[in-house]
Amino acid sequence: MHRLILALTTGLTLAASASVVAKTSPPDRPSSAALASATTPFTASFTVNKAGLPLGDTRFSLRAADEPHCFIYRGQANPNAFVKLFLGDIDERSRFCLVDGRVRPMRFSHAEKGEPRKSYTLVFDWSAAKIRYTDKAGRKRVFDTQPGVQDPLSLQIAARAWVAGLSRPARADKTFPLADDDGIKMFALTTAPAGTVKTAADNYDTQKVSRTDSADHTLELWLAPEAHYIPVKVTTGKDGRVFTMSADQIVVED
Repeated sequence: MHRLILALTTGLTLAASASVVAKTSPPDRPSSAALASATTPFTASFTVNKAGLPLGDTRFSLRAADEPHCFIYRGQANPNAFVKLFLGDIDERSRFCLVDGRVRPMRFSHAEKGEPRKSYTLVFDWSAAKIRYTDKAGRKRVFDTQPGVQDPLSLQIAARAWVAGLSRPARADKTFPLADDDGIKMFALTTAPAGTVKTAADNYDTQKVSRTDSADHTLELWLAPEAHYIPVKVTTGKDGRVFTMSADQIVVED
């Protein structure tokens, strides 16, 4: 059921339960044009299915926050009637800012209806180099930050900015530190051209991004350069179970 929850939420961190690997040096700064592309406001809706069986839909939205150079990124998962027998709606939000040419998360929340122990908040205290975890069951923890660390939603923005800054056709590898309810892990990605992907929203020329740090959890994303590198298709799998998320509609506010 944990895989189902992940499949109904964040497009880039659908398989984020990675094993911890060695720390890496701070990430390079993406270009200003790549950052601008990755932070262009948009709304997008997706259908999630397993082996052709619909599980529900997800919706993502990115908008500017009140503070300059800051943004709110939100993901909402709505299981269908059958899936709601096992889990409720899921709502994730990330508030991040662009600081010194990098994506810097400030606050992340994951709310799972009826699940207080799985509903948590991460507050990034950059002055103290700490990440403060609190869940709705009252548990609290504190993690040390790392340079370039992302939350489960801001990671999508940072990864899209990375790919947008590469020369096309792009073939490259990169590792991102990721903070979630378990602490900080390293998330390794590789990218390569992937041709045209047909979705209900449109046909898109794509750049494929794949996870490489875990043999047990697979993750593949198809990013569309003409849609500011928004994922138009995502597949994730574990133990032979594969979930697919496909775009129904993408509206970019250029």
